[in-house]
Amino acid sequence: MVGDRVGCGMSSRVSVAGSTVPMIQANDRSMYILPFHRRCKVLNGILNGMLIGCLTGWGLVFAIASTSVAKERVAAERSPFISAVERFGRHDEIDSAATARLLVTELNCVACHRSQRSDLTPKLGPDLTAAGTRLRASWIKDFLHSPHETKSGTTMPDVLNELDESEKAAAIEAIVAFLASRQQPFRELKAGGANPLEDEFWDKGDPDRGGDLYHQVGCVACHEPGAEVEVESSQSSAIDRLLDELNPEELEDMGLASAARRVDSVPHADLPAKYTRQSLTHFLHDPEHVRPAGRMPSLKLTPNEAADIAEYLMQQQEASTSNSDENPSDFASSKQLIEQGKQLFGSLRCANCHETGLSIKQSFATEWGQLNIDSADSCLRDESHRSVDFRLDEFQTETLVHSIQSGVLTGAASIREASELVQQSLLTLNCYACHEREQLGGVGRYRKPHFEANSLADLGDEGRLPPGLSGVGAKLTKDWLQKVLAGHPATRLRPHMTIRMPTFPKSMVEPLAQAFEVADDASKQTDSDIFGEHNALAEDGKQLTQIGCIQCHAFDGNALLGVVGIDLGGVPNRIRPDWFRTFVLDPGALKRGTRMPSFFPDGVSQSPHILDGNTGQQVAALWSYLKQSDRLGAPPKIAEALAASYELKPADQPLILRTFMNGVGNHAIAVGFPEGVHFAIDAKTPRLALAWKEDFVDARSTWFERFTPPIDPLGMDAVVVSPGAEFRFQPSDHSQKPSYPTFIGYQLDSNRVPTFRYRVGGTIVTDRVEATRDRVLRRTIRIAKDDEPIDGRLEFRLTGASPNGLDGSNRITSASGLNVTFSDGEAVEDRVDRDPNADDVWVSLSKNQTMEVVYQW
Repeated sequence: MVGDRVGCGMSSRVSVAGSTVPMIQANDRSMYILPFHRRCKVLNGILNGMLIGCLTGWGLVFAIASTSVAKERVAAERSPFISAVERFGRHDEIDSAATARLLVTELNCVACHRSQRSDLTPKLGPDLTAAGTRLRASWIKDFLHSPHETKSGTTMPDVLNELDESEKAAAIEAIVAFLASRQQPFRELKAGGANPLEDEFWDKGDPDRGGDLYHQVGCVACHEPGAEVEVESSQSSAIDRLLDELNPEELEDMGLASAARRVDSVPHADLPAKYTRQSLTHFLHDPEHVRPAGRMPSLKLTPNEAADIAEYLMQQQEASTSNSDENPSDFASSKQLIEQGKQLFGSLRCANCHETGLSIKQSFATEWGQLNIDSADSCLRDESHRSVDFRLDEFQTETLVHSIQSGVLTGAASIREASELVQQSLLTLNCYACHEREQLGGVGRYRKPHFEANSLADLGDEGRLPPGLSGVGAKLTKDWLQKVLAGHPATRLRPHMTIRMPTFPKSMVEPLAQAFEVADDASKQTDSDIFGEHNALAEDGKQLTQIGCIQCHAFDGNALLGVVGIDLGGVPNRIRPDWFRTFVLDPGALKRGTRMPSFFPDGVSQSPHILDGNTGQQVAALWSYLKQSDRLGAPPKIAEALAASYELKPADQPLILRTFMNGVGNHAIAVGFPEGVHFAIDAKTPRLALAWKEDFVDARSTWFERFTPPIDPLGMDAVVVSPGAEFRFQPSDHSQKPSYPTFIGYQLDSNRVPTFRYRVGGTIVTDRVEATRDRVLRRTIRIAKDDEPIDGRLEFRLTGASPNGLDGSNRITSASGLNVTFSDGEAVEDRVDRDPNADDVWVSLSKNQTMEVVYQW
């Protein structure tokens, strides 16, 4: 961050593309640093775009928006944005040393000003090994020229600050040439049975699905919600209602100012200017591959989900981007210019933060412990004299100056308490965006409406917001904590919540479980120490669960209708026995605001007929049953309820169920036939989405459970028919985008077979699908007249998978094994349109035409 006068100054100049450009040697300059989370202070409505988890500028590779676009939008320049500094440091909610530490690590000061202090480990920057494949060269050029205009609030400094325009332009040309030459093919992603993957899936994202995912899985914990999104929120909590009634002075006096304050969002800039759809999709699917520092976590998106969110984000901003058609791999330069860029990349100390896949010698500035803030090359001097420019504001500058002058962060590191280690990790990874610990952090007041349970399950904040972390080390076993932090699938215990617990790099979270344990003074007592000999009490515990537990909780996946609480099966595998005992006796003592009632008020049992009302024995019995619940089975009342099946069995006529269905969506209409062949359409797209055989569906959750989880087909041989839109209208004016159908209902014939109706391109499409005795699905599509004139071409996609061939019998075999045969009484060859960017087969249709399609698998 700061250099002193020792070894500073230009040592040589080299010629780059006809200009003389400084070559910076070791100990010449301050470092090259990359960006982190940033507040976006642009004009209202300009950057309401968003990105999952923590998708914002973290370095050369991650600031977004071209200089020209930034200037056109009159983007406001501001100081570097680091989430925890903005939310807590500026308001004295963390101590100044913690704030300074965040600035030093997130700005990567010690990447160039080396320090032996373990608490100042630099974040480092994105991996640029495949920068030329992933990033548009024009964006890299704009960003290097004017980092703070291109990406308002970036933590990437202007490392070419002292050069005049001609020198700067020459240096940028060389560095861009070098980075554009760093190319690697994208990793091949494999499809699975439950996750079919089309060719070039990154170009086939659904923006509507992407928008839903963006606002459900956790992106809006850090990023700005879409301005177009209307939230159907559950009733606000008592504390939120109180915040609405108090003025700023009252909030300050009552210690509620932090809870009332708006939390700034990690911004998105101009994504189309920086990424292609392919590169953005791959990044969202596996952020750690590019950003090993973990500031952008993985939300465990499938490839298709990543494509959907990428499409949503791109469409938010694409109209304003002039270079969205640029292909990164098209950029070419001379070997000489590439080599010059490589040399600059090293001398400017870019290699101290970024991996390129090449061996580039690093150089370092003055040691961190020997910094002099009055140095001629200090990053903290007046702006006109800075060798590199971070655009630090007064608060950030004063914080860093004080930390250096006082020696708080320049002397030898003192042994820190585990609680400090925990806090630094939570601040660094922005865990406080979702979780509260020791009255710090938690979901921001104005973000809470986006945190919902499925269908607004009636659990209040406890059922829709991520759990607090106060005392979590004393609650959870270290093994379970490690699984949670590693994103183990077994740790998803709240299926009623749409938000996902992200996963971070192992190196970032591995020490956290141990630190939590020490910080929260976790008990090492075993269940035998707490409960004594308890194995014989399990049956009594099973009876006790029926008094209150089964009304809210599941047991090893078994539950009464409408139950949405955490599954208690296996509790002893994750909860410490002493915490369990204390919580059961007095839930409010350990979990503020919990809806869990006390079944032992004042320590007195309310079930005197079990174990003679002995409170200690009853708590031990509950623990014993939960430890053996998988072997002993569900509580009797749950077992009785499960005996009443809600499986729908088509007998004499088809059955129809509107529901949420995995692989189809929240607008699914499932149709079952007595022939044992069934299908489901997605009425939102609309499309024939899924087909399967044998058993139909279980309607229990759809009819009775408050949060309505998505269901799966009960049968077998499920096959995806079409993962995307099946109809489209191509206007005659090719400058206009194609339009897609709107679902307008269905009609039942005398046999109760539904005919679905869509409106698209001035026509009404009727769509009837029926099972036959030879167990295939026969589909009849008719194009009817409408009042609107047709000026274009109506098309139908025959399959959503890659066809292996199209023979004279009009038969397609998809990659998933689905055989599709079609006919309409006319020659098809002249009306087939193959998508040039995919293997899709589209057939044009005309009014008063009927097409028959048969699906066999």
